[in-house]
Amino acid sequence: MSRRPCSISIALAILIVLAVASAATASTAVRQGGTITIDLRNDVDYTDPALSYYAPGWELEYATQLKLLNYPDANGAKSSQLVPEAATGFPKVSGNGLVYDFTVKVGFTKFSNGRPVTATNFKAAFDRLADPKMQSPATAFMSDIVGGDKTPVSGVRVRGNHLIVTLTKPSPDFLARIAMPFFSAIPTDLPRDPNGVDAPPSAGPYYVAERTPNKSIIVKRNPYYKGKRPHNVAQFVYTVGNSLEAIRLRVEQGESDYAADGVPPTAWSEIAQKYRVNKGRFFVKPILAVNYLAMNTSRGIFQNNVGLRRAVNYAIDRKAMLAQSGYLAGKRTDQMLPPGLAGFRDANLYPLKGPDLKTARKHAEGHKGDGKVVVYTCNSGSCPLRAQILQFNLQQLGLDVEVKQFSRAVQIQKEGTRGEPFDIADEGWVADYADPYDFINVLLDGRNIQASNNNNLSYFNDAKYNQKMARASLLAGPKRFSTYGALDIDLTKNAVPWAARANANNRIFVSGQFGCFTYSNIYGNNLAASCVK
Repeated sequence: MSRRPCSISIALAILIVLAVASAATASTAVRQGGTITIDLRNDVDYTDPALSYYAPGWELEYATQLKLLNYPDANGAKSSQLVPEAATGFPKVSGNGLVYDFTVKVGFTKFSNGRPVTATNFKAAFDRLADPKMQSPATAFMSDIVGGDKTPVSGVRVRGNHLIVTLTKPSPDFLARIAMPFFSAIPTDLPRDPNGVDAPPSAGPYYVAERTPNKSIIVKRNPYYKGKRPHNVAQFVYTVGNSLEAIRLRVEQGESDYAADGVPPTAWSEIAQKYRVNKGRFFVKPILAVNYLAMNTSRGIFQNNVGLRRAVNYAIDRKAMLAQSGYLAGKRTDQMLPPGLAGFRDANLYPLKGPDLKTARKHAEGHKGDGKVVVYTCNSGSCPLRAQILQFNLQQLGLDVEVKQFSRAVQIQKEGTRGEPFDIADEGWVADYADPYDFINVLLDGRNIQASNNNNLSYFNDAKYNQKMARASLLAGPKRFSTYGALDIDLTKNAVPWAARANANNRIFVSGQFGCFTYSNIYGNNLAASCVK
């Protein structure tokens, strides 16, 4: 075999290596700039971090807010592992587990209005959340902070660049809670308006530049952001109000890049066949979530009526209800905690394959009161169809069911208002963080009920169970999770504030130009990490 002179071979090899490296760099380079358009069928509830508590809103806030601790911009299990963000590291914790000392980075970054971020901006968030005027849902996560029920919060202090938080009791899940968007840095003069601020300055990679409720949201890159999180796209433009059918067509045709509220339930199977699963345009990811029917225990037919609440659990057709959500929607359940969450133990309490009317009628006998049931649900997607099934199921028990449909944001607002005249709320919950406290205590502890923005939509307030929840929250390690697992079964079987029906998958449909898809186990579609192809 003939050989070229050595010097020529070396030169040629160098050229080849350089060419390959250049091609690799070009292939992995992320395009900067451009606009990603997003479609929402229903508007977010708020764009104010003190009040926002709807999944698409938190997805947005993952891109806009700056927190002491956050979750990395990564796929898989890593996306749910806490890392320091505005803090220099994890806090120093006192020996008794009550005092957390966070050191806030100096000169780290600025708000979108150019003001610097200091420890005082995190203290301002706590004080604003605790103001009764705000009626923030975050108060459910502040009950163990000294003075957390009034503003200013005495248990949150600033000393130089240190934020010091003092708790009333050791709380194993405190660091996960502090990473929620509620506790993001805010300007110290941000108005305390219970209706929220539509375009508050923020210190994350992006900020809400403009919002017209029920019409549009414009999110732009924060020009003062100096952090390490990705911020590739110049802006995100939300369009609110198109039908799910129109949204599907817009995304397929590239007129919109992301169907943030999904598509018609009947379309998921066709989309999966056309684009395949997790291959670039259609993604399916399991989430820690539960869909349930909250039965209002504070009024009407379900008040002091465990028998009828138990009857509903036997009467509903979970299989048919889930089918209305379409292909790959999730899995049926009859429990509060989702599989995959530490503590879950499958107890097989109620029928999953179809109604057990014989048992349901037995429990309902003598407990039907005036027979009238008002159901609140949303007016799009699978909600109306699911309501029809529920209506039919309960009619088999001799109940007269009236269904009231609202846009999703209005439904949430109404159900969260104490005294609202509904009997059943068709609802769902996605984990704020991976701990059973976020399902049991947040959704069922009656001590957290306030005038509005409630999460306890069954308005369940039982002193015995409140104490059981409180005791479970103090535990750590395996004992914590086994106790919560037993409490899940106890509540579901004996107190029966809900009829849990399904655990959900997150189905995400994007356009051909939506690039750099990154999925956060906590927040869903990571918009900050996305790019335009």
